[in-house]
Amino acid sequence: MLHSTLALSLLLIAVTSNLAMAIKKEKRAPQTLSRGWGDEITWVQTYEEGLYQAKKSNKPLMVIHHLEDCQYCQALKKAFAENEEIQEMAQNNFIMLNLMHETTDKNLSPDGQYVPRIMFVVIENMKKALRLIQTEL
Repeated sequence: MLHSTLALSLLLIAVTSNLAMAIKKEKRAPQTLSRGWGDEITWVQTYEEGLYQAKKSNKPLMVIHHLEDCQYCQALKKAFAENEEIQEMAQNNFIMLNLMHETTDKNLSPDGQYVPRIMFVVIENMKKALRLIQTEL
């Protein structure tokens, strides 16, 4: 009886160990903020952080809206990631944010909820809008 219990225990340990190793092998590498759009680009995590960095650096904020299961998004991502000139411009001249979820924030979807969608937030235009609002009120 003791011999069969010990054998069964060893069998369970072996199966569990092999299963754990198989699960570890199937895990994907952790996603970076680039989500495949360019690992050499510095990406911000949120719209608010992007606005702050844009104002601080006086660079425009580029927001890319996309979905993982969208064939058009995947095609744009591939073209964006493979083009060295785009990658260099994105890294050096823009504050970059990519979003894989839809939002109800009207600031992030002024012309609709379609994907892929690229939006630029330019600080000078934001300042002009504030001046116009203050003079109109």
